Amino acid sequence: MEFTVADFLALSEIEGTRIVAGAQGVGRVITRTNIMDNPDTFDWLMPGEFLLSTGYIFKESPEIQRQIVRSLAEINCSGLCIKVKRYLPEIPRCMIEEADRLSFPLIELPFGYSLSTTIALINRKLFHQSDRQMEQTLSIHQEITRTALGSGGLRGIAETLVNLIGDPVLITDSSWNLLSWQDCHESPLPLSRYVNLVKKARLFPGSFTDSLPDNLRHYKKPISRIYEPEEDVSCTCRILPIAAHDYIYGYLVVLETVHPLTELNCVALEQAAVVAALERMRAKEVEQTKLRERKDFFVDLLSGNIESLNAVRSLAELNGLNPERPYRCLLIRYLEDEHRLSVESGPRRNELLRKSERCLAILAQAAETQGLKITMVPWDLRVSVLVELGHKPENEDARVRAMARQVVDLLQEVPPVSPVLVVAGKRVSSLPDIYQSFHSARRGIGMAQAMGLSDTAVFMDDFAVYQLLSENVGRDALLQFCDNAIGPLIRFDQENDSQLIPTLGKYFQHNGNISDAAKALYIHRNTYIYRMDKIKALLNFDFHNPQKMLELQLALLIHQFML
Repeated sequence: MEFTVADFLALSEIEGTRIVAGAQGVGRVITRTNIMDNPDTFDWLMPGEFLLSTGYIFKESPEIQRQIVRSLAEINCSGLCIKVKRYLPEIPRCMIEEADRLSFPLIELPFGYSLSTTIALINRKLFHQSDRQMEQTLSIHQEITRTALGSGGLRGIAETLVNLIGDPVLITDSSWNLLSWQDCHESPLPLSRYVNLVKKARLFPGSFTDSLPDNLRHYKKPISRIYEPEEDVSCTCRILPIAAHDYIYGYLVVLETVHPLTELNCVALEQAAVVAALERMRAKEVEQTKLRERKDFFVDLLSGNIESLNAVRSLAELNGLNPERPYRCLLIRYLEDEHRLSVESGPRRNELLRKSERCLAILAQAAETQGLKITMVPWDLRVSVLVELGHKPENEDARVRAMARQVVDLLQEVPPVSPVLVVAGKRVSSLPDIYQSFHSARRGIGMAQAMGLSDTAVFMDDFAVYQLLSENVGRDALLQFCDNAIGPLIRFDQENDSQLIPTLGKYFQHNGNISDAAKALYIHRNTYIYRMDKIKALLNFDFHNPQKMLELQLALLIHQFML
């Protein structure tokens, strides 16, 4: 038989105890006791807990007094018992009004009884219920275990959990993307109406998830939050991480739309979280095995080591690629080079893993938005992206550029914040030639760093001259050409801390317009003219020879890329 608030009030061992508000809730079941000495403990309170307090923590604030009653009622605690005449002469009127409004039992404990004595009396009554609860807990464990052994996956876990607790259940990954769910027919808030039931899509807005702790130490029990999908529509959510070895694989979310969670329900939730963690670990291991096999293929493909065209075709089809279509390779670097997953551990590694997962999700979202088919190949903290193209390069190139820009913008908002760079290699006519696009993109990363490009989405098509020079002329020959053409300017700048090379660069960038070039360098027009005269004197020609002008432009390009 369950022990209720009414049973507590009838205890002969405590005379003078009386209910002052919320009498409609005396049928609430007491499952455990707790002392309230800190207002920040609401996250870890359990449904059915009976709270005792001297009132010290809220004695001077009517607003806190009201909030405590509201929060305890939302969590579905069984009642609050306050010892009067220690810090409070009587239970405040505002708490009484709030408790009556919520039918939440508010009880006055006479001054002559200690909180510890009261707790001992209640616990003695609760002890007699332990045998039955143990049987129920064992039954829950057996049910969850059958689900795990039956290989029902996350969907089976969600279905079993709904059968046990009678409330809708959602399962997400560590980035709050939906993995599985199970609604409850009795729920007044159907999931299909109030939740975005799209797999791999983000389940809740940041305003909801940002307030949740990201450290397992803070999840002593399922955390309570209010979910408001629409105006004037809300429900209480209970959230528990799916975790193992200090790594969060995802979250179990229960919407308390039918029944408030009981203590046994929380036991079921914890058991389900353990099984879900094992399922996520198994799925991740399978995924990693497949990824390793894919990586072996892509390493050879992007390195140009697969010489047989038939081998490329057969392996490409296994990996969902069309070997006959044109492609473009994108390289995405979203953390500095010194970061490596292989050398990180603990919370830092988990943080980087979450960013890696978020990067892949952002890529998939951006590609879907632009209607592009992509294949992602993670490399530590970079990603290679193979974009399958059609036969209308102008239209598709615009969509690839839009996708790259969207990825940069979204990734820069994901912690840990760090520079993001997307480089698109040249377009190739078929998959066997994709290694050329990959090498083009790799050169682009070095080029972007050497040039200090401010644009974080770089397309090598915009640097065709650079590609021509780097692919067809040796480094020593390029450096010699550069020295012959603009060597005197380079040495003059180094010796005098002057800006002749940037001055000449702006001259070409602005098509010889002196005024525009001067504005771009933030100097007076006469100063710019003086610098140009100095350049002409050092180079010993008057800028009227087209061939020499081309040599100067090429030399400046080499200087930017290679020095």
